[in-house]
Amino acid sequence: MDEQPNRRPLKRVAYRPREVAEMVGMSESGVRNLIKRGTLRAVQLDGRWLIPTAVIEDKLGVSLDARPASDVASIRPIGGRPPPGGDLDVA
Repeated sequence: MDEQPNRRPLKRVAYRPREVAEMVGMSESGVRNLIKRGTLRAVQLDGRWLIPTAVIEDKLGVSLDARPASDVASIRPIGGRPPPGGDLDVA
């Protein structure tokens, strides 16, 4: 009788530009342009751009929970307002 302790799924700490683009209905190049202009803070790790979850939630007005990024139900607008500079078209 091996019992696994109840574990909560871990909340992701960062997302790739492609994932963020899908979340907010933008193109990947649009997200990369925001990074390049300094509008969206990101870090480069081993040649790959990563956007911290806190930045996505604060700057883009998207609330993320512990479910996978591919689960659209885990993406919600904060306060029902669109992110600065764009519309938010997710449920």
